[in-house]
Amino acid sequence: MNRNDLIADIAVRTGKTKKDISEVVAAYEDSIVAAVSRGDSVSLHKFMKIERKMKNRHSAYDFKNKRPIVIPEQECIEIRPGTALTDCYDRMGGQ
Repeated sequence: MNRNDLIADIAVRTGKTKKDISEVVAAYEDSIVAAVSRGDSVSLHKFMKIERKMKNRHSAYDFKNKRPIVIPEQECIEIRPGTALTDCYDRMGGQ
């Protein structure tokens, strides 16, 4: 399902127009991006949690140049599924 499919599905479920739902989805996305940009975590109860994290410095192997390299500490975004998503996955026979 892509963004347009999601908007169409929500419009059918709610009886609202696609334009109205598109504006809500855009505001939803903007709110999440703004919160994560500020360093806040976004927790949607039972659905997912989004937060900025620092990945520790670590070593890896560069197979192209055949030598070890050091990956510096870096910021990343972590998205963790909530129970609604993990339960769905488990019902599908999560592998």
